[in-house]
Amino acid sequence: MNDGCMLTLVLLGLLTCPAGERIALAQERPGAEVRIGVEERLGETLPLDDLEFRDEEGKPIKLRELFDRPVALTHVYYRCPGICTPLLLELAHAVGQCDLKPGEDYRLVTISFDPTEESELAKNKKNNMIAEVKNKQVPPDAWRFLVGDAENIRRVTELTGFRYARDRNQVDYVHTATVILLSREGTIVRYLNGVTVNPVELKMAVLDAREGRARSFMSRIGELCYGYDPAKGSYVLKVNRIILAVMAILVVGFLVYLLRKGKSRKAFGEPPAGGAL
Repeated sequence: MNDGCMLTLVLLGLLTCPAGERIALAQERPGAEVRIGVEERLGETLPLDDLEFRDEEGKPIKLRELFDRPVALTHVYYRCPGICTPLLLELAHAVGQCDLKPGEDYRLVTISFDPTEESELAKNKKNNMIAEVKNKQVPPDAWRFLVGDAENIRRVTELTGFRYARDRNQVDYVHTATVILLSREGTIVRYLNGVTVNPVELKMAVLDAREGRARSFMSRIGELCYGYDPAKGSYVLKVNRIILAVMAILVVGFLVYLLRKGKSRKAFGEPPAGGAL
């Protein structure tokens, strides 16, 4: 993605939903002010057996059926003229660049928070987004697009802390953008807030959601270099950790050099440096 496209996406995000503080008119209470954004509910667990939606074919499906592995959850609405499609495109590109396998290491679940949208819209959006994933095969069951009734939508958005409201035109919605990572038990582990999705952040978040699983050496190295910053809602490069690691390597290397040099002098009968002649 070129710099111009990235700048456009960022500006869209800022104009549509700045930092969870934008105010809009609520559908249920015309004239009332509603705070828009994400209230992070880290550590809370969704009642997966009680939340039911309809899949891309119009068949009823409980969230429990999709949580046999970590899940990357997104709340959008499919006719959104704003940040929903850019968010999903960013997620599709991150999936293509991340070395974890969708459908095997994790599953993506996208839920429309507009109760008037039907499964046909979900199916079309799914086909379009899967086509955007490059360099990787995405099985149909690896990224699910759901619709639902008002009650189930209200519950899942409230439980995950996703706040939105009808726009003044009473057609569109004012909302923010986030990817929510949950464990297979439905426990909320991470929020990746914003309209951009970094492949490294996605991978680290999935690894965090994969509770109790052994991690590879490179994954552990990644954990040392990156850390989750709750204030920013994302993974950040820990420069101080890298500096300390480099310094430690240099110190160890210098000590090894001195030891080897000392042994070499002894082998050839040379006096130690600075000794008497």
